[in-house]
Amino acid sequence: MAHLLRVVGSEATVLERTSMVDVSLSETQHLEGWIKAHPEVIDDSLKVVTTQFGSWASLTGVAHERPDVLALSTSGEIVVIELKRAGDRRVHLQALTYGALAAGFSKELLAQAHSAWLAKEHGESVSVEEALDRLTTHVESEWTEDLFRLPRLVLVAESFPAQVLTTVQWLSSVAPDLTIECHEYQVFRDVDRLYASFQQLYPVDTLEDRQLRPVLSSGTAEVRERVVTNRRRTKSVTIIAEAEAIPEGARLTLELETLVKPAVITQVRDWLDGDFDRNNVTWTNHPTRPLAWAADASHTWTPSALRNEIFARAGVTPHSFSAADAWCYEGENLYVIASRVVEDGEDL
Repeated sequence: MAHLLRVVGSEATVLERTSMVDVSLSETQHLEGWIKAHPEVIDDSLKVVTTQFGSWASLTGVAHERPDVLALSTSGEIVVIELKRAGDRRVHLQALTYGALAAGFSKELLAQAHSAWLAKEHGESVSVEEALDRLTTHVESEWTEDLFRLPRLVLVAESFPAQVLTTVQWLSSVAPDLTIECHEYQVFRDVDRLYASFQQLYPVDTLEDRQLRPVLSSGTAEVRERVVTNRRRTKSVTIIAEAEAIPEGARLTLELETLVKPAVITQVRDWLDGDFDRNNVTWTNHPTRPLAWAADASHTWTPSALRNEIFARAGVTPHSFSAADAWCYEGENLYVIASRVVEDGEDL
């Protein structure tokens, strides 16, 4: 059981554990609201695409399934998040059904869903084309629709019955291409305030995504390998920052050869060369936003965000190649540097 302390200097008081039922909080209004506002409590790579999506149809009829949250990860996966106010013995069965449905999305349909959700949820008028641009910009690696074949399933509950955890572990062993996670939250009370904590219960956080894997023999092996590679690329910054593999303040360069067409390289390079500050990008040991840019020092940037900003200012349309392959330190890109850090760690 997790404990939460209220700390005042050297003194600490244990906060009272409570439940959503006891404090009259609902699954849809409250728990879903927390995740919509802060998807980073599940994974800081997630962007919410839509909630309570219910438009499923075939030639023979329609279905009325409504996954709680559909999100997109920076690795290009669709993420199905199923929420429960308390324990539910069938939550994994629902998630499997929703995952099968979500695997039928195309980029166009995903953009339509996102556009409609932004209008309904935020009153924001966004065209399908602009919604697609936003989703494309969020992905830090090459984004193709074959990645949709393996949606990532995330179960979120206050507790998980033993049969759910047993089934999830069994599924992970017999269907290794499938990613299914259990995240547990807890609610605490302190006088007139409530607090919530979230933690991943299964699988236990390991170095799995940083390790080389054998090629699987199933029909989805190639897709799985691309997903794993994309995840490694999105983790490159965190790996480098934790290992301090690039010195603080070191200069980085944007190397686009082999990643985009020569005409694009020329256009971006001409714009960068138009002002010294545009080429002045330095490294900071931040786990997600490590790039400082002299041309806009108001904040630090993720590799993909700065790539997108430079492309936009240079008048170039967005591209979805991995930013970890483009930003380089002393001739090596971030993905290569991160891979070497992992390999060195495995040799210890």
